Amino acid sequence: MKKQTEDNFKKKIDDNFEKFGIVIMALALFAIILIRPILAHAECEPGDCGKAKHSEFFGNRMKTLHEDLKLSDTQQSAWNDFSEQLKPNEQPLKPDRSELTKLPTPERLDRMLSRVKERQQKMESHVQAIKSFYAQLSSEQQKIFDESFHPHRVEHEKH
Repeated sequence: MKKQTEDNFKKKIDDNFEKFGIVIMALALFAIILIRPILAHAECEPGDCGKAKHSEFFGNRMKTLHEDLKLSDTQQSAWNDFSEQLKPNEQPLKPDRSELTKLPTPERLDRMLSRVKERQQKMESHVQAIKSFYAQLSSEQQKIFDESFHPHRVEHEKH
């Protein structure tokens, strides 16, 4: 009898604990569902935040590079051309995935391939702009440029 009472007591505790756990998980999920949209709009509009931060980062890097190079007056027009050609464009950084998922596979693949080709053309244009500007620099400025201009370099590495 004592054993049966203990088993019933343990079963009630287990049942209550399980119900309590389910309630806690449901409340947590509900909170996440409610808070997520609020957090998403806290800093910027969807699709815009990446462009804004990217443009700000690019501007800061270019300003630092310009200061470090100490360009002469004759080099300034080459700098203007160079910085204009490398400036981030207004296209979204990533394609709209919801639009892509609606397409049949062959069309989706064609769009993806087209995007890769656009990126390659953009990279070729950037390489040409860099080479043209680089040729205008003195050997000391080229060393500074080589040290400073790393596309995937994290800004805090310089400090």
